[in-house]
Amino acid sequence: MADEQAHTLPMFGDDQVEVAVAPVAPVTPAAPAPIEREPLLMIMDGHAMVHRSFRAISTQRHLTVNATGEDVTGVYGFANVFLRALNEWNPAYCAIAFDMSAPTFRHKQFPEYKAQRESTPEELRPQFGRVKQLMEAFGVAVFELEGWEADDVIGTLSVQAEKMGLDSVILTGDRDTFQLISPKVRVDLASSIQDRKVYDEAALSERYSGLTASQQTDFKALLGDTSDNIPGVPKVGEKTAIALLNDYQNLEGIYEHLEEVTRPSVKQSLEEFKDRAFSNRELMTIDLESPVELDLEKAKFGDFDRTAVVDLMTELEFFTVIPRVPETGGSQGSSVDACSPAQAPCEGANYTVVQEKEQLDQMLALLHEAGSFSFDTETTGLDAVQAGLVGISFSTEPSVAWYVPVGHQEGEQLPMEEVLAAVRPLFESPDISKCAHNANYDMTILASHGIICQGVDFDTMVAAHLLSHVQLGLKGLAQDILGQEMTPIAKLIGTGRKQITFDKVDITQAAPYAAADADMTGRLRLAFEEPVVREGLSSLMTDMEMPLVPVLVTMQRHGIKLDAAALREMSEDLREQMFQTEEELYKSIGHTVNINSPQQLSDVLFNEIGLPKTKRTKTGYSTDANSLEGLKGLHPVVDQILEYRQVSKLKSTYLDALPDMVNPATGRVHTSYSQTGSATGRMSSSDPNLQNIPVRTEMGRQVRKAFVADSTDWLLFSADYSQIELRVLAHLSQDPGLLEAFHRGEDIHSSTASLMFDVPLNDVDAEQRRIAKVLNFGVIYGLSAHGISMQTGFSRDEGASFIEAYFTKYPRINDYLETVKIQARETRYVETLLGRRRHLPDINHPNFNVRGGAERMAINMPIQGTAADIMKLAMIRVQNRLDAEGLRTKMLLQVHDELVFETPNEEMDALKDLVFDEMPAAMELDVTLKVDAKWGPTWGDME
Repeated sequence: MADEQAHTLPMFGDDQVEVAVAPVAPVTPAAPAPIEREPLLMIMDGHAMVHRSFRAISTQRHLTVNATGEDVTGVYGFANVFLRALNEWNPAYCAIAFDMSAPTFRHKQFPEYKAQRESTPEELRPQFGRVKQLMEAFGVAVFELEGWEADDVIGTLSVQAEKMGLDSVILTGDRDTFQLISPKVRVDLASSIQDRKVYDEAALSERYSGLTASQQTDFKALLGDTSDNIPGVPKVGEKTAIALLNDYQNLEGIYEHLEEVTRPSVKQSLEEFKDRAFSNRELMTIDLESPVELDLEKAKFGDFDRTAVVDLMTELEFFTVIPRVPETGGSQGSSVDACSPAQAPCEGANYTVVQEKEQLDQMLALLHEAGSFSFDTETTGLDAVQAGLVGISFSTEPSVAWYVPVGHQEGEQLPMEEVLAAVRPLFESPDISKCAHNANYDMTILASHGIICQGVDFDTMVAAHLLSHVQLGLKGLAQDILGQEMTPIAKLIGTGRKQITFDKVDITQAAPYAAADADMTGRLRLAFEEPVVREGLSSLMTDMEMPLVPVLVTMQRHGIKLDAAALREMSEDLREQMFQTEEELYKSIGHTVNINSPQQLSDVLFNEIGLPKTKRTKTGYSTDANSLEGLKGLHPVVDQILEYRQVSKLKSTYLDALPDMVNPATGRVHTSYSQTGSATGRMSSSDPNLQNIPVRTEMGRQVRKAFVADSTDWLLFSADYSQIELRVLAHLSQDPGLLEAFHRGEDIHSSTASLMFDVPLNDVDAEQRRIAKVLNFGVIYGLSAHGISMQTGFSRDEGASFIEAYFTKYPRINDYLETVKIQARETRYVETLLGRRRHLPDINHPNFNVRGGAERMAINMPIQGTAADIMKLAMIRVQNRLDAEGLRTKMLLQVHDELVFETPNEEMDALKDLVFDEMPAAMELDVTLKVDAKWGPTWGDME
């Protein structure tokens, strides 16, 4: 399990706290003591926390109160994060600040401030009131100040707290608060939906190569802030800004030494945009003297009416959250103890620390005798290819577990080689049933240490995903399913500057923590096995998901070779291209403009130039990519904006990021695959994500050329399912026209165009085929007449006419789609051909937009999910054949409908035969699964 061994702490998924279970006989080390802190003020950025919580959960589903239908998605997420923070930070004082809707002094200074931000979803607006109600029930001081932002309130409170001798921690998602960091102030930053990191002075300096908190406003003044719609100084990127500030301290120092700046383009830009830089700094400086006052009596936390909190949570139906509400009484008593009386594992748990050979032999005998066990690994990091093994835990039944330390820096432990040799037969036996939580990670760790696991037949994370649980992390599931609250990793490894890796944790503290992981994993297996069978998911687990895990482990460990030098060279070329595009754009309109400002672009495009107006926004007319695509060719500036955006995204996302992800030991990039990353069953790729590298543009193809074969006598080989989702649609809908087109082997888009426009197949022109292609794929994603018009350039009425013509020619498709929606409204779920389900709690939602989104999911999931299931089965079949035939060929990447291999030249014919045999045979449909293949020296040079 890769839950917690890193310097970033999860916000969602594995956020909810873990059980620290005190070990008992035969070894009884002491339970870890709570981290001692000075009196602490915890200040929360209310809007940031609620928005982030809402976005994290609403991507999966909306949570509503059954009795009233009230949407409480954001409130529920916030409550979980708040309770996690109480447990981790143990604050003596609490405050929360909210933004108000009225303009602030920044809007008056800079009218375009935050102009591009999307409005708050209608269903989220009332939830802020509920959150304030919850905070008042907890006795948390609530602050709102018209004319000032929450950041100003937070900054003022932190300064006042520091003067009173208190430490402060700021919970936020806004890096603007970095300027507040001091010896007494830390920032607990949610940097993404899943991850958070605590920044103190040392962590801040490390992140920004020596910059201090006092330099953050100068730094952001140079860079600008796209989230706040503040343009920076052109040609000054992060590295340049850091270098300038390290040399000259602040803006004043930079401009005093401007003649010393060596790059002409940077120097010129600094001169030209000097006023912008100083204005930006003023705009981004948090007001530390806003008219608020920190009253310690009102902010003191702990003496609240727990009954009132429980009553409110009962009204909101937060039944799984209620057990985590701390008892009252005492300013420092808010933390949930590591071993509270309500936590059953603390009562009579039999956790053993294995530190002697005799204990190891006894444990192995019991594991062999049991015939099945759950296990977990403790490591030094989240990168399973590079992380070091610290210990392994095992459990055979609830409350019975062992921890075998092997990589701690101190303490009594058996040699790692001796332990691995002893447990290898156990792990490699296919006859002993094994269970893990995120088995992919644990099996990769063990494989990196010479153990190839067999017999791992249950993964509790995968089971939770199959059963449509929103929470997939071990800690959250233990809380939600078992009612067990687990110890947060921060209690062992700390946070911020003092954070350590797990190998530095004392064994007596690590043992109960690690043993509980294996124990809870085993308990979750017992809890999940019956519902997996009841919902008809056993075959998916047994025949697909679990056999796929060792395939993914092999792919991840092998990785793919990257020509990092080529990407760096391309990055420099694109930097110059961006500068040139910027200059050409300025010439096209006769003056400079902030390319990243939707309001300024809207004014230029629609008021100055007079282009046809797009859809209205709060600040003018839309300048998003879809809107601008419809204006291409009408004026050079439109194409220049689109080109600039495309190049900028490609450069930052791939060219600059990928070289830093090359494993220095292997010279290759090792992505991680997740079987639980999508509600449809599609796999996702991360660290880095290699599934989203562009393929349709020339620049994207250039990026792919940097992925190369291992040597000159090897090639990369791609096998791609042809139009697999349309073939699945033909099978599911049983539409005669679509089935016949595939049976005849026709180009499906030309065939569709021939039917729609009533022309012979050979007379279909490019425009007709393009419209047919939009419709073919639009059907799969529930595209509306508006969506068709946006993609084709025709009017909405014409889009509706195209849809009507499409369904006239393919009537069974329309019947199928309507049937899917009707069944989904009745059952509240849809499923793939193999029974994978996606639950749709919002399919009958009273809000039209929410309900419409659920209907589109209902249409798409059976098609995309079945295609994903086919790919998973194909991967298993292909890997089995590679192993059976003893080929050196390696499967490297899975990119939606495509598999990428690395093969020696002499195995090319064998590989072609193999993929053409196995991939079409992955699932029997009423149409043939066609596979296209190509190969070459790089991913971008294939034919």
